[in-house]
Amino acid sequence: MPASNTTRSEDCLYLNVVRPANISEDAKLPVVVWIYGGAFETGDASAYDGTPVVARSAALGSDVIYVSFNYRLNGFGFLAGSEVQEEGVANLGLYDQRLALQWVQDNIEKFGGDPSRVIAWGQSAGAISIWLHMVAFDGELGGLFSGAVTQSGFAQPLHYLNESQPIYDEMAAYTNCSAPTNGTSLDCLRAAPYETLLDAVNRIPPLLSYQSLETSFRPTVDGTMFTRTIRESFSAGMYAKIPIIAGDVDDEGTLFSLLNVNVTTDAQFLDYIQDNYAPGANDTQMNLVGQHYPDEPTMGSPFATGTNFTITPQYKRIAAFQGDFYFQAPRRFGLSIASKTQKVWSYLYRAEKYNGLGTFHETDLQEFYELTPDAEFVGTDALVNFAYNLDPNVPAGGYKSGVSPPSQLASIQWPLYNSTANGTLLTFEPGNVLNITQDDYRVEGMLYLSELQGQLGL
Repeated sequence: MPASNTTRSEDCLYLNVVRPANISEDAKLPVVVWIYGGAFETGDASAYDGTPVVARSAALGSDVIYVSFNYRLNGFGFLAGSEVQEEGVANLGLYDQRLALQWVQDNIEKFGGDPSRVIAWGQSAGAISIWLHMVAFDGELGGLFSGAVTQSGFAQPLHYLNESQPIYDEMAAYTNCSAPTNGTSLDCLRAAPYETLLDAVNRIPPLLSYQSLETSFRPTVDGTMFTRTIRESFSAGMYAKIPIIAGDVDDEGTLFSLLNVNVTTDAQFLDYIQDNYAPGANDTQMNLVGQHYPDEPTMGSPFATGTNFTITPQYKRIAAFQGDFYFQAPRRFGLSIASKTQKVWSYLYRAEKYNGLGTFHETDLQEFYELTPDAEFVGTDALVNFAYNLDPNVPAGGYKSGVSPPSQLASIQWPLYNSTANGTLLTFEPGNVLNITQDDYRVEGMLYLSELQGQLGL
């Protein structure tokens, strides 16, 4: 996985611009803007080198400019609670992102870029961010980007700001700001040294902990940027109508299910899911969750591995539920609506199975970034094509000769996602094989999870 190459600092709002050599200011090249993931808790732009992306675009004869930026994270960017709501300073990390995207609009021409051809591209929290921007301010995107490429992040459950009050109270307690002598607790937090706040953040349960994807710091419905959840916005048609590429990996939930080893029985599984993800669900709803995600390792994740990798009696079951609840079902829900109003393509990545984890969250990054020596650049090629034509397929005129490695996309036509026919996926198979499949796996289970999220107001 990508490794960070920077020092931590509260002074973090920088961006990178990588462009082909010797281009003129009036080149008007398409721009791809990368938003990194990390559960809104960790990450930085330096971990992702845009040079191979730009080099690959040059090899295809379709130069692009690459931009990446930092945004505030965890307690610095996503603290929530009544005190935060009163001052209107929720979702600051997302405002950082919008500021960076606006910077691109205002300045990218000086680097030879075209502000009217900007693609927002993100993975995990970065991808969720893009879907959030598509519904922010009632779907008024304001021309910040003209297309979206989202990896493992979609119309995820979105909580209300007051639900994060316990985290705010913990932060205040850890910094001795619960009962300040002067001003409010938020004033006290603002005045606290950076290191003190960071220590407090590090005492809050992180992503890779027992509570897993029910993260401590996250975007919230704040009444300003968001007045409803992502699901509600899409259901109401209040979202940006731009072309989208959206893809998942096969085993999204495995990585996040390694720290629940004390959940070993059917009753404990249902209790864990209810307490952690669906506190408002009743017994009937939870029994249906158990029916759709049964105590049967052969049906769990990593998928298609039989009874292998049953690390704990409930591990594969938890992994299947978490992957579908947070990734697969939200993708299918969002695309089922968006595919009726704009051009949408989708993919499934299952090219490699790692012991115990399968094709886990983040493994598709190697198709976009040169993370391995034998990178095939299928994702990069689709990204570049999309930046030029808002279509991931090889352009009609093809590429220039001598492209190395040759683009695998030249051998296949990636059809639009059609939700009325269970959708169509570009599927990355083992052995560097591309295939066209239908989005028809675990239909009943995911449909129920989507209904449950709607019933619970997520």
